[in-house]
Amino acid sequence: MEELIAKRYAKALMDLCDEKALGDIIASLQEFSTTLESEKAQEIVANPLIASRVKFETLVAPMKGKIDEKLYRLLEIMSENGRLDLVPELASILEYERKLASKSFVGKIESDATLADEDIKRLEKRLSEYSGAKIVLEKGAQREDGLRVEVEDLGIELSYSKERVKADLLAFIQQAL
Repeated sequence: MEELIAKRYAKALMDLCDEKALGDIIASLQEFSTTLESEKAQEIVANPLIASRVKFETLVAPMKGKIDEKLYRLLEIMSENGRLDLVPELASILEYERKLASKSFVGKIESDATLADEDIKRLEKRLSEYSGAKIVLEKGAQREDGLRVEVEDLGIELSYSKERVKADLLAFIQQAL
């Protein structure tokens, strides 16, 4: 339910803003989201005894002039409706929609061996051809066994484990006997 409400706010912002302004708004929302993660801010937002106007004056009003006027007005409306808790969800939805519009995604690659940059570029090219979007892979944590590639926003996950290949090969040999 909350995601649907956040999507409505996101659609309104996307309709009102151009690409550059939207990037600035997303950055501001992400910064504000980290502020809302503090224990004190969560107490203020979640407390039903605190009036919406007081929540607005405490959390949002100090940002006037520092953020886009459209975003400021949206946060005011969200505060009036008791929806400030949706700000992190709104930021993630806007970020995802911006990635979809630009068809540019970032993924993670984890491996037990050091991969050459040219191998990573080839993998990025193949995944880009497969998905129809530009994919950039960043090196992640070191794996104990095998290789794992994940582009979370597109739902792509590839993994290769030496142990699993070994187990599958043994199972195949046993079936053949």
